[in-house]
Amino acid sequence: MSNIGIRNEKFISFTENILAHNKISHAYIIELCDYDIDMSLVSRFIKLLLCKNDIKTFDKLNCGSCNVCNLIDNHNYPDIRYIEPDGKEIKKNQLLDLQKDFNNKSLLENKRIYVIQEADKLNVAAANTLLKFLEEPADDIIAILLTKNRYKLLDTILSRCQVLTIGSEDDSYDYNEEINTIISYIVKGDSLFINYGSLLELLPDKNIAMDYFKKIEIIFLDFLQNNKSLYSCLFGVNKDSIIRFLNIIEVELMKLDYNVNYKLWLDSLFSKLIGGVSND
Repeated sequence: MSNIGIRNEKFISFTENILAHNKISHAYIIELCDYDIDMSLVSRFIKLLLCKNDIKTFDKLNCGSCNVCNLIDNHNYPDIRYIEPDGKEIKKNQLLDLQKDFNNKSLLENKRIYVIQEADKLNVAAANTLLKFLEEPADDIIAILLTKNRYKLLDTILSRCQVLTIGSEDDSYDYNEEINTIISYIVKGDSLFINYGSLLELLPDKNIAMDYFKKIEIIFLDFLQNNKSLYSCLFGVNKDSIIRFLNIIEVELMKLDYNVNYKLWLDSLFSKLIGGVSND
């Protein structure tokens, strides 16, 4: 992996972890640094998502057992749609055409993927159309939105996608002090309510909560798999507790996709996480 750089190694490790634990989201925002350079990694991620041989690591791709990788390389895979700006923007009719295409069944009985390039150029009508698509995801459809700046996308779109980063100086896979604080409160149980005010400052709205808890899920999974972490507060925690935390977070994050009262949702999440602590 040395040829691809340390920051891309982190992207690869992060995505391989998602696949290893079958934590595949219905929608991703991939923040790129350079389209020409980073698209090769996006393409390889797509190959893993569609692999019929259950390959879950980048270094084992293009094995020759089937023609999926070759079809993707040549943009001939029938269940992938690429959308790019029509002129200066992405228009509503492009999203409507996509929805019409994806109303049909997969031609290869596999996942279907649509890739929106320069997703920050969605006009208002197109963004709202996409939002409706994301709000009612089909089990076999995965959205991949590419952008150089995630914050140019609507907050409502951001909140419904897992954010990944390639080559960014602001590397979202590095140690994060805010996330460390949240994890330390989780593993201490009743600290969640003792430090309620501090947590509200760290998690002021559901978009930030969604982003942080999705990252915490991956941190927990990585710790369970590798028994190592940048977050020292995890060491010594009963692994059954971490599994319970993961199950609770997964269920509660799905509820956040709907129009729930954020404060009540947060109270419910904290109560359940406290109940997930084991003293064994």
